[in-house]
Amino acid sequence: MLYTLVSLGIGVGLVFGVVSLAGSDSIDVKLGDDDFNAGNAVELAAEIAERGPIPWAPLSRGRSIWINHIGADVEQGWFAFDVQAAGAASDCVVDWDSERRLFTDTCNPDLVYSATGDGLTQFGAFVNDNGNLIVDVNANDER
Repeated sequence: MLYTLVSLGIGVGLVFGVVSLAGSDSIDVKLGDDDFNAGNAVELAAEIAERGPIPWAPLSRGRSIWINHIGADVEQGWFAFDVQAAGAASDCVVDWDSERRLFTDTCNPDLVYSATGDGLTQFGAFVNDNGNLIVDVNANDER
């Protein structure tokens, strides 16, 4: 009986603690890694040059992104951005149009974005010391 009461008291205390902390601004919850290792930058740049930008899904918080590389320098020219425009419906994404070399919105084909994804949520992308492309998928977190 005493064990049951103590266990119940601890359980109620934990629930109260979690609820009170959830209502405060003292906790910053981030699910998933801050950085996504997309792989070898030389190989990725070659694939993009041959086939076009690479979609990655899902990453942190179910987020999907496009990765593109522009230019001859593998260390520079990386772009990583959200596959959806801010506020877009969940079934509206941007898709690569290889003929026009730009991204078009699947729900509104008149809405277009450059190969750099300008106008879409951008994520930092850099090549680390090991030659891998690293994307900061939680930067500019608006979701």
